[in-house]
Amino acid sequence: MNKRKIRVAAHLLLIFLPLFLSAQGALSGEPKYAPERYFTLSIYEAPSSPAIPARALSPPPLPSTPLPEIFTFRSLTRDFLKDAGEIWSYPFHIQTRDILPIAVLAALTGVMINNDEAIYKAFFDFRTGHAWVKSLSPVITQLGSVGAWAAAAAFLTVGLLAKDDKAVETAALASSAMLQSAILVTFLKGLFGRQRPSWAGEDDRWSGPVGFTGWFETGISAKYDSFPGGHAITAFSLATVVAMQYQETVWVPVVSYATAAGAALSRLTEGKHWLSDCLVGSVLGYVIGRMVVLNHRHRFRIAPTAGVDHRKFSLAIEVSLR
Repeated sequence: MNKRKIRVAAHLLLIFLPLFLSAQGALSGEPKYAPERYFTLSIYEAPSSPAIPARALSPPPLPSTPLPEIFTFRSLTRDFLKDAGEIWSYPFHIQTRDILPIAVLAALTGVMINNDEAIYKAFFDFRTGHAWVKSLSPVITQLGSVGAWAAAAAFLTVGLLAKDDKAVETAALASSAMLQSAILVTFLKGLFGRQRPSWAGEDDRWSGPVGFTGWFETGISAKYDSFPGGHAITAFSLATVVAMQYQETVWVPVVSYATAAGAALSRLTEGKHWLSDCLVGSVLGYVIGRMVVLNHRHRFRIAPTAGVDHRKFSLAIEVSLR
């Protein structure tokens, strides 16, 4: 299979996956907008006045389209800044439960760094000896850059055309997660200044923050930005959001994470990264994507209701998780 056919297949997948998920949701009768009810507080009083139908005082039902306060530029900007604050302040409020996973990741990264040169050579030799890897690698690696943003755009387009709130929400969350990831990974790349294997002659070299100045020199703008992997963090940010949004469909998380893993590993076969770069980038992308989705779900929406039914006056405050 040549590269042209693989590119066409990849583009078709990006276009039809959101369309398929949207159609599947419509066929299953999934509501356009159904916030989860967290708790309800009700107060009842029995006046002597005649009963008035409850529907006369109750507010209209929730609209089938996304609530305005969720998908405005102002609300998206506010949520983005809140998420950014949580990401950048994380070192100052590490919880006890996070210490073990961080220690395991650090240990595993250390082991990989010590063996990165041998691992990189093995991957590159595998690519050299297999024609299908040569054809597939340049295409799947784009799913960690242009392809990821194209997928988010596809979800947005399908959501707007099909009036599918979930697809629009997925596009917004994925875009936010990928942008957060891009900002963080750019800072970390400048901080560590690790040379890419293609520049270092397959020798692992680190220059630290000093390497950041090399970004401005002609011809070596991508020399000192190997760690962590940018394509890996982008691919896993997108995959995590899609997997969490459509977790009720079993194959979606499987396909999402498998595709992201392929995009991350393709950076080795393309000679752009070390394996430890891809590992750390993938974990960061997963964490950021998950954080963005969970933060979005745990923001409150208050909807007071009132009415009179069976000679009783009722006042209720519904707090819904969004």
